[in-house]
Amino acid sequence: MNALVGFLFLAVMTAPLAVAFHGTAMPFAASSSSSFARMHVATLRYRSSETRRSMTNNIMSSSSFAGAFDVGQMDALEQRGELEASLMQQATVGVLGEEGKKKNSKKKQKEKKQKASLAARTLFQDGVVQLNGILSDTTAASLREEILERRDAAYAAVESESGEDEWRKYFADVLLKGHRNQRCDLLLPLKGWHSLQLALHELLAAKSNLLPSTLMAALGGNDDATLYELSALISEPGSSRQPVHPDNPHQEEPPLFTVFVALQDITTDMGPTSFIPRSHNAEAHAAYNDVPQGRDDLLRNKKSVVALLKAGDASLFDSRSLHCGGANDAAMGATRVLLYMSFRNPRATEPIGNVGSIMPDIPRMTLAEFRTKLAAASAQSSDCKDDVDLPFDPFDDEQEKKKAMGDLYLNAKGGDALAQLQLGTNYYLGEGGFETDLAESVRWFELAAAQGNARAQFNLGFCFSTGQGMPQRDLQRAAELFRLASEQNHPGGKEVYEETLRELEQVREDQ
Repeated sequence: MNALVGFLFLAVMTAPLAVAFHGTAMPFAASSSSSFARMHVATLRYRSSETRRSMTNNIMSSSSFAGAFDVGQMDALEQRGELEASLMQQATVGVLGEEGKKKNSKKKQKEKKQKASLAARTLFQDGVVQLNGILSDTTAASLREEILERRDAAYAAVESESGEDEWRKYFADVLLKGHRNQRCDLLLPLKGWHSLQLALHELLAAKSNLLPSTLMAALGGNDDATLYELSALISEPGSSRQPVHPDNPHQEEPPLFTVFVALQDITTDMGPTSFIPRSHNAEAHAAYNDVPQGRDDLLRNKKSVVALLKAGDASLFDSRSLHCGGANDAAMGATRVLLYMSFRNPRATEPIGNVGSIMPDIPRMTLAEFRTKLAAASAQSSDCKDDVDLPFDPFDDEQEKKKAMGDLYLNAKGGDALAQLQLGTNYYLGEGGFETDLAESVRWFELAAAQGNARAQFNLGFCFSTGQGMPQRDLQRAAELFRLASEQNHPGGKEVYEETLRELEQVREDQ
């Protein structure tokens, strides 16, 4: 359990009811998880959304999420959320993105760059910014359906499996799941989910998209932030309002940048996310951690904004910003699905403060690496009728290894000296998916050496000097190869050449 969550529990147990959620710090693991296994459940398909809601409600009411950090604290958390809602109503409540709307008649490409620069500036100043239309309506709608089907399949799997922590295979911990699990944090796999890969390509790799350019602008023009979270937040009618919290304690540099992408229009009845602009600084965190008076005064006096996003819009925020999920009205609300990702800022060197909501088999790749893989996934779509026909999944390590092996072999066969050198090295060491084969190693070294590659000449010389991969040693041929390598200033080439000449001389003397 996150140590900061421990302070929350102590506060809930000891504070008066009116301030039941007070503590030294709020839980910084609102989207955290423990270690998880990859999800292996069949997708359940339902005839209609009404059927799905009925079946999901039945499953939610009986699924056990034992060991979750807010189990046993639901009532106190709900009361604290309601109290905070009344406090925040005493201050100005706006709508995210309304103040930043400006008309611009300049050329589209220039406008895009200006928007990214302006969005990054707003993110820096306010800690949150709205990005409009970064995912198409069609993609948002289809992905929403797939995510809900996956959620339902996960609930069914939790219901059917034994063991207290089975739910952790499919879900991360989330603040205020509710007594009937009305709110969940569903882990999303990349491997084998081509439509998700294409949606992420649209978000992160498409040249016209505002999200990657804003992220890179916020990172000083760099694309070295690492993927830290990939999940979906789902709120059903009846979900309670969360207490206000940051995802991370304050530190000088923003530890994470998180994006919530709406997969349907979000209305006030659906419990939109509330943000407190300019709460990502040390002063706001000091007031927040001063409980009860400082925190309550902060919520009573600070302006907040609600993210009434349209399908495909997003809120991008600094993880130090104070925010909370709203209450999804039991009668007037509807299922709210947010796709979300977090990227870790490499310039923030202090501990993050939570464990990311991400499948354990997804590597910590940089934004640049992530975009490259997504581009590879997208490139195949035009040649394939459906996912079944896809020859290669860039997020499948085994497939990626096989593809790398095949590409290397084809390049080497096509005459690429560097590929021939690498293939020879792989055969020699038994690496890169290739089994050790010294004869094959020698064959590829010879082809690369014939093209003047100094390292191949040196490696081949070593094989001739030791007899590895050939019937017997050939010091004369080894010396010739070491000489060629030394003439290109290969490290150690001159010394080995001279040593081989001395050995040759000794062999002649002994004969």
